[in-house]
Amino acid sequence: DEMGRKVITQCFEVPFTILDTNECTLPLHHPMRHQCQSPAVCVNTNGSYDCVCPRMGESGGKYPSGTVEDQFWVDLAAEDRSPWEVSFNSSSRTSCPSMASTHGCCSARTNTNDAKNCRASFQCPNNPCNSAHECASSASCVLEHDPNSAKTYHCQCPDGLMGNGHKCRPGVDPKPEPKVRFDGITPTEKTVKNNFYCDCTPPVVDACAGFPPCKGKHEVCIVTASNVPQCGCEPGYVMHEKYGCVDESPPVMKLRNDPHGDQTLRLKQGDVYKEYAVDIQDENAEEYLRSLKIAYSRPLPHGCLTKVGEFHVNYTIATPWTTPSFLRLTRRVVIEDIDECKLDVAKFETVCPVLIPKCDSEAGASCLNKIGSYTCQCPKYTSGDGFQSGLSFGANDAPVGFKGGNGCHDTSKPVIELKGPNPKIFRISQCGALSGFMTSKISEHDADLKTSQQKHYGDDIKAMIRQTAGAELCATHNQTRPDASDCVKAYDQTYKGRVDLSREVVVGDPTQTSMLQWRVPYDVTDSAGNKAETIWRDIVVEEVDLSDVEAKVRREMLREKDSEIHKAVDKAVADERRKGGGRRNQQKMECPKCPACDCSGGGTSSSFDPSMCDPICDAREQTCQAPSELTLAMELVIFLETYVPSELIVGIVLLCLVVSTVMGLGYLYGLQFGPSTYTPVYNVEERERGLENHIREYNPRPSQNGGLTPQPVNLQSPPPKSFSMNPSQVQGPPVSSSSLYGGPFTPSPRFQSSQPASANGLSQQDQQERSIYAPSPRITPSRRGDGVGNRSPYGR
Repeated sequence: DEMGRKVITQCFEVPFTILDTNECTLPLHHPMRHQCQSPAVCVNTNGSYDCVCPRMGESGGKYPSGTVEDQFWVDLAAEDRSPWEVSFNSSSRTSCPSMASTHGCCSARTNTNDAKNCRASFQCPNNPCNSAHECASSASCVLEHDPNSAKTYHCQCPDGLMGNGHKCRPGVDPKPEPKVRFDGITPTEKTVKNNFYCDCTPPVVDACAGFPPCKGKHEVCIVTASNVPQCGCEPGYVMHEKYGCVDESPPVMKLRNDPHGDQTLRLKQGDVYKEYAVDIQDENAEEYLRSLKIAYSRPLPHGCLTKVGEFHVNYTIATPWTTPSFLRLTRRVVIEDIDECKLDVAKFETVCPVLIPKCDSEAGASCLNKIGSYTCQCPKYTSGDGFQSGLSFGANDAPVGFKGGNGCHDTSKPVIELKGPNPKIFRISQCGALSGFMTSKISEHDADLKTSQQKHYGDDIKAMIRQTAGAELCATHNQTRPDASDCVKAYDQTYKGRVDLSREVVVGDPTQTSMLQWRVPYDVTDSAGNKAETIWRDIVVEEVDLSDVEAKVRREMLREKDSEIHKAVDKAVADERRKGGGRRNQQKMECPKCPACDCSGGGTSSSFDPSMCDPICDAREQTCQAPSELTLAMELVIFLETYVPSELIVGIVLLCLVVSTVMGLGYLYGLQFGPSTYTPVYNVEERERGLENHIREYNPRPSQNGGLTPQPVNLQSPPPKSFSMNPSQVQGPPVSSSSLYGGPFTPSPRFQSSQPASANGLSQQDQQERSIYAPSPRITPSRRGDGVGNRSPYGR
């Protein structure tokens, strides 16, 4: 060893014996206790153990409790065992399928894990009849032949009882009432259908079970009080001597697709009527539906509905045993109007092409809806029925206003407006014989020369018209080379707007109306063949003395220039008004949308006449008027904009502001410094003497020469308020004197009195006014200083 000592090895033989342990008898939880699962039985072997399936009716006590020898296994293998006495036949359920024990299947070394698991997984069928089962106490539990099937047992009732033998489940299984036919053995169909009912119960004999079927309608087999079967009416029916079993309560019909419950189906033109029929609320609904009759108050059209109105559908079922002998329900179908002018053409081409309006839209015709139909209206300046040509309708299908389909034709005549001078004046030097300062013209030669010159005027005018296409007739000093279209304006009013036909105007040959006057016609025809009213331009040849030619030409040029200026100013003003607030006048007032016209009486009238609807609605539409949107102030502003030049409006406004300011300041000045608020602060006595010396009255009196001479008067005579002067009473030459304004004064006729003057030069009114002013006391200011304000003629 490590100490250097010598080690001697010597073997000794020690004999010992390992005894067998009976694993089958070890207590629970012992590590060496067997792993056999009930109902398998543990059999001890020398050094090991095995699990064995018991025989039917045997228990673990049938097998030896000690160690078995090999002969035991030989005898076990020779036994004839049923499927209930060997392990299950599936390896998923047992370790040794279809074997009576684990001997030869599991390893003999039980101390290994594989051996333990093999014995623990060995499963033998368990007899369900020995444990909990669902058989009633009155039934017997009977094993099935094969324990590997899903159902391993069944319950069997004893003789004389009927049922499935299972325990009744409260609230689940019906009350057991098994019945058999009158032979006492064969169960009835109802009993078989209910799985023979639960538990085991004595069956009841059903007398009608197996009874021949009854031939009468609604007849079934019934059992009398003496338990004798016979034919009778089924429940809910009573026997009628003529019709047999009849329903004692009549059926109830209810319309389908009746959401409002008013038995009315509302459709529109273009819809397709669909028959929804009725629902019959009765046990025999199917039988009643077979006898249902449907009748319509008028024939239904094929396809879509096109006529406005209503019809009725009657649903009738026969009940001959009642009075009346039928039951009837009526559906009211109302077809309402649709606006054909607003249809979706793409949709209605396939759904209901008949309703698509056939107006001649290319000619400008517009569609107008009518109750139950429509009509076509030609635009302004055209005439016709507005429908497309080549249309044909049935006798009662033609739209309103259809007259064969002649479209819309232009009936508006063109209008011709002459431009330039009318009459057109051609001036020519007057032709005549020679004349001198001392001799006159020779009359014979003078007349011949005039006649020779005048006979060529017509040809010259015609030549000028042809050479210039009529442009010469509107040439002026300011526009010497106008275009032919500048001489005349022609237009045709169509529904698309105004069409200019100026270049289409035909200028005719002049027609002489007098010695020096001609008329030239202007004509034009539009594309529709409408001829305008002929317009004439007058032509005057003015023979002027040579000395007057220049003056007349100068005056004519001035007139033309002045006319052009006025036209330019008027055009500029009109354009400015259109751009400004004046355009408010051009805004169109649109009528508010009138309420929808319903002349069907709210859907309650049974005699609806569509032909009366259009007059009613037309009369109602007359009450739809455009509301006035202009207040009085707005109308005043528009009036000023229209008739007052725009440059004067600012001046008028400023003038009004100045006048208002001056009047306001004057009113404030009067309130502040007027006599009614003035209080004298002078010596009273001295002021009184001053008033006596200075107060005078201006009393005009006529002088000897007819004039007016002012005369002083005393204080007792107040001045008159007014006087009048009649110039007819004044003698001598007209008065010419210095007036208040420093110039001659001549009374205007509107200031002359209508009353005659008296001898003293005063009218009767003046005399009356003087008599009115009676002598008044002297103006004496009071001691308090308020007398002047109370007594002064200039007071309040």
